[in-house]
Amino acid sequence: MSKHDDIMRGLGLHGQAVLATIEMMVDLGKRDPDLDHVAERIGIPADDLRRIFPDNHSLLVAVAEQALMRLMDSCTKAIVRINPDDAVAQFLALGNAYVRWAAEHRMQFRLITGHPSLDVMHIPELRRYLDSVVDLMTRMLERARDAGRLRDDENIAMIVLSSQTFAYGLARMVVDGRLEGWFPSKDPLEAAELAMADFVQRFARAATKRQSLGGR
Repeated sequence: MSKHDDIMRGLGLHGQAVLATIEMMVDLGKRDPDLDHVAERIGIPADDLRRIFPDNHSLLVAVAEQALMRLMDSCTKAIVRINPDDAVAQFLALGNAYVRWAAEHRMQFRLITGHPSLDVMHIPELRRYLDSVVDLMTRMLERARDAGRLRDDENIAMIVLSSQTFAYGLARMVVDGRLEGWFPSKDPLEAAELAMADFVQRFARAATKRQSLGGR
């Protein structure tokens, strides 16, 4: 029995189908596996799988939801390692966790961010994960503002938007292998962390500087 078979045996039917779908998406490239092929892969009748997933789209949603759950778990673990009194450092850890998750789960990252038939923002069971990340980012920045790391009148919503845009672009460069040209002597994830730190430190320093100048 291979390690893969051991993993599959330890999962329920739902988990086996999700894992098989991810594996098949890697094998098939741009084509999505359908329920019949997934059922064949895990060795069960297709009708048994349809009792859990009524159609192909619901299976894709389950794959995306599992990926987002892993993302939230990675973010939580990264944040709790940081001093809770340093909201800016936690914000940086959150960004790094997102990029690392994308690098480690490339197929799921592409599924969530660019699948033609999976609009995550319009699927409630998926959007709630993204909304929770936005809420987490917002609360961190509010704590940073309250600690004097940002101006009192800083546009936090705009920082959240800018940060999400930057993190997504950085993750996409890592996933697509386009970061090596900027830092040829560094591992892509190490290079991404340098870029993320520079981005966060720039808006934190700029906000603190503006606040200091305004107090003169």
